[in-house]
Amino acid sequence: MPFRNLEKNIKKKADFDLERIKKAYELAYEVHKEVKRKSGEMYIFHPLEVAQIILEIGGDENMICAALLHDVLEDGHDEKYLGDKICEKFGSDVFFLVQAMSKDGRIKNKDEKQNEYCERMEESLHLDSAVFFLKMADMIHNMQTISGLEPKKRKDWLHRLQNKYMPMLSRNFHHVSLYHQNIYLNLMNKLESVIEEYAKQKITT
Repeated sequence: MPFRNLEKNIKKKADFDLERIKKAYELAYEVHKEVKRKSGEMYIFHPLEVAQIILEIGGDENMICAALLHDVLEDGHDEKYLGDKICEKFGSDVFFLVQAMSKDGRIKNKDEKQNEYCERMEESLHLDSAVFFLKMADMIHNMQTISGLEPKKRKDWLHRLQNKYMPMLSRNFHHVSLYHQNIYLNLMNKLESVIEEYAKQKITT
C-alpha cells in the first residue's frame, strides 16, 4: 500500500490524527487511482512525496492533509463536489490550502489559466505562509521527476519555475512569520540544489 511509508513516519508524531490523514490519502487515491505520470508511475506517489517533504520540515496536520489533496480539485471530475467534501471532512483551512494549489478548471486557455493561478497563489501567500511550503514541496518533487517529461515541456516547466514561481516566492518572503523563516530558507535552498543537480545532469548527458 503506497501510504505505508508515510503512515510509519506519521506514527512518530503523537499529536497527529492518523485516521484523519489516512482519510485524506484515501480521497486522493480515489481521484488519482487511474492516473499515471509520464514516467509510468502511479500519480498518487506524487502527493505522497509532497506530504513526506512537508512532514520532514515540521509541517502540521492540516498541511499534510492539504499536501495529499493538493491535486484533487484539478484531477477530479466534479470540482464543486470535491471542494465541498474536503471542506466538510477536513475543514475550511485545508480547503483554502488545496484551493490555493489548484488551477481553475473553468479557464480553458492555458496561458490565462496559468496567469490566474499565479495571481491567486500570490494573494494566498499573503494570508497563510503554509501555501509557501506546499508550493515549494510540490516544486521540489516535480524537479526530482522532471526527466519524465518531453524536452519542450521540461524547458517550459523550468522557465515557469525560474521566471514566475521563484521570484514570486522570493518577493513574498516578508509575509512568512519569523517562526517559519528557517523552514522557508531550507526549502528554498533544497529547491535551488535540485535545480542545480538537474542542470548538471543535463550538461553531462
